[in-house]
Amino acid sequence: MRQSKYIYIVERMTDRILRGDYHVNGIPAERNLATEFNVSYLTARKAVQELLQNGLVSRMPNGRLEISKKDDEKQLHIALLALAWNSTETNSCNIALTQLSKKFNFIFRIVYYSHWDDPVIVNTVKNFDATFLLPPDQPAPVIEKIVSRLRETQKQFFVINNDWTQFGVPSIMMFPPVFVQKMLDHLESLGHRRIDCLNVQRGLSVIPSRIAQWRIWMDSHGLEGNLYDEPTESAIEPIPIAYRIVDKLIKKGKFDCKSLICMSESGAIGAMRAMCDHGIRPGKDVALCHTDSGTNSEYAVPSITSMEKVDEKLYLTTCIKWLQKKERRWVGPLLIQPQDIKVVVRQTTVPDIDKNRKPERGKEAE
Repeated sequence: MRQSKYIYIVERMTDRILRGDYHVNGIPAERNLATEFNVSYLTARKAVQELLQNGLVSRMPNGRLEISKKDDEKQLHIALLALAWNSTETNSCNIALTQLSKKFNFIFRIVYYSHWDDPVIVNTVKNFDATFLLPPDQPAPVIEKIVSRLRETQKQFFVINNDWTQFGVPSIMMFPPVFVQKMLDHLESLGHRRIDCLNVQRGLSVIPSRIAQWRIWMDSHGLEGNLYDEPTESAIEPIPIAYRIVDKLIKKGKFDCKSLICMSESGAIGAMRAMCDHGIRPGKDVALCHTDSGTNSEYAVPSITSMEKVDEKLYLTTCIKWLQKKERRWVGPLLIQPQDIKVVVRQTTVPDIDKNRKPERGKEAE
């Protein structure tokens, strides 16, 4: 027996509602639904009436439809707001929250925004029960304004990999900049007395904080090193920038580096490629490392020394468990971060390391 058109629409819309598809832009009007599903207005209206009777949607005084949610409904709708630019940071958080949604039975959706004033940011925070935000670095006055707007939604939001605690926002820092000093300790233990620093990542707070840790450590140990700081513009791939910087230094005969710490994995990959193209062997002629967790570093040739991978789920779980308790105010420290992060030593700082041995990874602190 052929399925009625309006039943088909009801089933499709029910599935979308349960997946959180209408939480960002809202439910279309009946005429728009009729156009989308290629049915008459009366058929679309009949489908909406069925959804109203089922309690999935309700009609506001202005006639628009909204998703119904009972006060005692337990299943949460949680969003990840990320800049519409592919990054390992976004991919990692997306995977972690997807896995947690199955474990803790909440509906999860990733939402992308194009710029800092994109209306989708406020709309997402407003329409989801809670939002994890991956923000671009911005000056404090700009952050203060966006925090004020987001608070007007009266919904909970968390910031990932940025510290907004001064604005009263719970913040999850997967890699506190202070752990840059552990990588510098490793390089010093190999006998290096000069450590140069390369940065091609853009940032107003996180990256400058990492560079500041390099400066503090170098000054306290009485060592010297050059800083090559050329952050990329938005939507510019950083690997070619790192390649160009190192390639240019080598061609001009100004690359006399024996130890190089990069502020990101992208910088390390670009620098290593330039060295190899000029016959300079990373791990033998130059000790090379970076201060990220190294998503691809273990599989590079040679493998690149990096910081250990932090399990995002440990820290996201803390927030999700609190959300499920439905408490009004955040309980606990505003800054959530690892207590320790270890260095994962690979071939670019120890050339004779057994390439077949998987490096041991320390356990992240609770």
